[in-house]
Amino acid sequence: MIRILRTIVPAIFAMVIMTGSASAVTSVVAGGSYDITSDTLFTGQVDSMGGSGSYSVNFTSPASPVFSTANAAITVGILGTFTNLTVAWYDAATDTLLNSTPILAGITTLNTIFLSKHDRLGQDLVFSWDNSTASTNKGPISFTFDVAPVPLPAGGLLLLTALGGLVLVRQRKAAAA
Repeated sequence: MIRILRTIVPAIFAMVIMTGSASAVTSVVAGGSYDITSDTLFTGQVDSMGGSGSYSVNFTSPASPVFSTANAAITVGILGTFTNLTVAWYDAATDTLLNSTPILAGITTLNTIFLSKHDRLGQDLVFSWDNSTASTNKGPISFTFDVAPVPLPAGGLLLLTALGGLVLVRQRKAAAA
């Protein structure tokens, strides 16, 4: 029993510590620049008082490759107030379009990869629209978005660790039988 507790207690402690460290959220503002590897989740809010416009946030990465996902969460009521609303990733150095999609549904996802091989360690996330209808209460119309980085080597390491754990458990079961 004590032998099992010696194994379980450190594992539980490690899980609690890792869970606490992975819960950070950074709020971004238009025109700001953020290190994509410095946090686990970035959130922002796009506001429009009517008319055409755009919203841009710069993300940089000191490491390569880093896979990132941008999600735009838009309520159906807000979606109808924007004309030709799109989200795009641009290379910050060359202003080259890397990936773009129109926002047609409540949640739209757009992926990118930060690669040093192609000098894509700085990218701009840009929301743009041709027109927007002002709200009736004279306040801004808004929608939120989030960006979540996933380091590719870390994901592979986690997968290999899990597979190694399965092999170890099977070997122990086979030896016990």
